[in-house]
Parts: sequence; C-alpha cells; structure tokens
Amino acid sequence: MSTPAPSPAATPRVLVAVLNYGTPDDAVETVGFLQRQDYPSFHLRLVDNASPGDCAAELRRRLPGVDIEVTDRNLGYAGGNNHLMERGLAEGYDYVALCNPDIEVAPDAVRRLVETAERHPDAGVVGGVEVCHFTGEVRAVRGDGFSLWKARVRWSPELPRDGEAVAADYVQGAMVLVSRRMLEAGIRLNEELFMYYDEPDLGFALEAAGLRAYVDPRVVVRHKNVAKLFNARAGYLHQRNRVYMVRRYGKWYHRVAFHLGVGLVELPLKVTLRTLQGRWRFSRACLLGYVDGIAGRMGPGRSGTV
Repeated sequence: MSTPAPSPAATPRVLVAVLNYGTPDDAVETVGFLQRQDYPSFHLRLVDNASPGDCAAELRRRLPGVDIEVTDRNLGYAGGNNHLMERGLAEGYDYVALCNPDIEVAPDAVRRLVETAERHPDAGVVGGVEVCHFTGEVRAVRGDGFSLWKARVRWSPELPRDGEAVAADYVQGAMVLVSRRMLEAGIRLNEELFMYYDEPDLGFALEAAGLRAYVDPRVVVRHKNVAKLFNARAGYLHQRNRVYMVRRYGKWYHRVAFHLGVGLVELPLKVTLRTLQGRWRFSRACLLGYVDGIAGRMGPGRSGTV
C-alpha cells in the first residue's frame, strides 16, 4: 500500500512525490524504499514526466496499487516538481517530499525531515546528506554560498559533529521536503532553468522571503546520479544557466568579471580542447548555451539542436 494507516490529526500530512523520466527500473526501486517509510501520515505518488515509449505502462504494471500520474508533456525537472508542489498545496498537505527516481533512503527519512521542519518555523526546505549510491562518497552536505564571479556552487563537505540540523544557503535536490509555508509564499522551482542550478536559485528565493534551508545530517540520500561528462544537452544547460544566474543575481561588476573570465578565457579554452579531443558536439553545445544565456533564451532551450 502506498498510504500507511490513518494517524492522529496533529501529525503533519506529507505528500511523498517521485518525478520520473525514462527510468522505470530505478523508479520501481525508489518507490520500494519510500513505501517502507515509518512516518505515520504520508501518501506516495509517482508522476511520470511524459517519458518516451511504454515507460508509464511498465510502471503501472510493476507498481500495482501505487498512485501514478502521467503528464501530457515533458515539464522538465523544475516544471515537473512544480506540478507536484501545486498538487500538494491544493490537496491540503503540510509538506511535499520531492524525490528523484534514483535514490535509496532509510525507513526513517521522511520522519526525520518532518521533525527538523517542525523544529524550525522558518524552514522552507529541508534536505539530507547526498552520497554516491555506488561508492558511499559524500557528494553534498550543504550549500555554502554561490560564486557570482564564476557562477559556481559551493558544497560544504563537513558533517555537523553533534548530528543536529544546520542552516544552509541551499540543499541537495535528490530528496527535499518543502513546507507549506514556502508554497504559500509562492516559491517554486525556476522553470526558466529547466534543470541545473535550481538549488542555489531556490536558496536565493527563500532568502528573499525570509525563509531558510536546513540540512538534517541524520538523513542520508544515496543517489545513483553520475556526472554526464561531455553530454551535449547537459553542457548546453550548464553553460546557459550559469549566465542566467549571474545576470539575475549579480551586480554589474559580477557580470563584467564573469564574461571576461568565462566568455573570453574559460569557454574558448574549453571549446578548443574538447574539439581537439573529437567532442565537437559538446563544444558546440557549450558555446550555444553561452549565447542563449546572454540572449535570455531559457526554458527547454534549443530543441534538437544540441
């Protein structure tokens, strides 16, 4: 069953939501871990983000009894999760746990995230510690600032010694608990980004609304995600969204320094080196991403071009 037995009315209600695109095997495993959560008042929903082929039909066949929804088009990572948050808000949930389809968590993950959110009235989002599913290496503990000079995230690798939750500028996005207070403040993921750099962007939005992000070190999220080295689509979005972040949040001097350092030095070197290595599609995608970032061409970006 995807929904545990009824709980006391005082227990906050949580929508545990998984957004999937084209990874039925991983999604089935993730749902299995989430079904075993010991939190007394949650509902599990899987949303397939218009995956190609028969992915949705396979999910329905392999996950009987699970609440499964299919979008009519690919909304992207940001749009898909916004859809889930809107549903959670409309259906009266106190929290929405947004989950990637390729994670593994302990049975107490949702309960601990809710405990932390309840202890901090200013919590807009609560995350855990992300580790590599394959090696156990810590990938991200908490976001510690964002460089507007280079448009780079900074992840602190240090775990709190006392095990207590700590404030962060932003949190890893593989599994996060968003509060109703954040949703009622109108904060959502930035769909202009489509995907990538949504974590620090959300951190800026929380700060502007007087809310905070927290990390609960008791919650470990084992994430199967691997770096998409030299993937043209990823290269395009990363390069474009870096330009966007500086343009949106930086001062004039940040923008000047960024374009001098990245546009005139880093990017030409990257394009030259990768082209010489035979990765011309990746090089072209990075260049197009930079151009589109300057032009403000956001959202899904160039369809079929990269």
